[in-house]
Amino acid sequence: MTPPINLSPGEKVAWNRTAGLTWLWPVGAVLTIAGVVVTVLTGDSTAAYAGIPLGVVLVIVGTVRVNVDASGVSVAPVVAPFVRRRIPLDQIENAWAKRTTLTELHGFGYRIQPGRHAVALRPGDALWLKLKSGREFVVTTDDAASAAGLIEALLRRDEDMRSL
Repeated sequence: MTPPINLSPGEKVAWNRTAGLTWLWPVGAVLTIAGVVVTVLTGDSTAAYAGIPLGVVLVIVGTVRVNVDASGVSVAPVVAPFVRRRIPLDQIENAWAKRTTLTELHGFGYRIQPGRHAVALRPGDALWLKLKSGREFVVTTDDAASAAGLIEALLRRDEDMRSL
């Protein structure tokens, strides 16, 4: 459990981490390059149909950047930051961290389940968000407890500001 974070009104804070499996990016790059080389050398496009799309997907989803600040939470692939999942702070009810398995999230990658979306790149520490809509959003990342603590502090500060 992370100790509570106390924020002053107007204090600017942020938390960010790069999360993922470090071997996915190089494997994806090798598959993509191999697909191109085999296609060029043999003239057979079968390698291109298999290797290149799989390689590109691994490169794109292999590592994400998780950001928490006063605007909310965002998760974006490192190599394609324009493909972003953003959750505004005013849509978050609460946040917590817990150890999570890929089985619990129903697999690897961007998972869409009834009542939950998840970015699951490895088992372990994960940031869990309960949204005001009743849905959950989960992202596996190191130091998720600090992210959850910051979100809770931002939510408390917003609540305190509204009660004034």
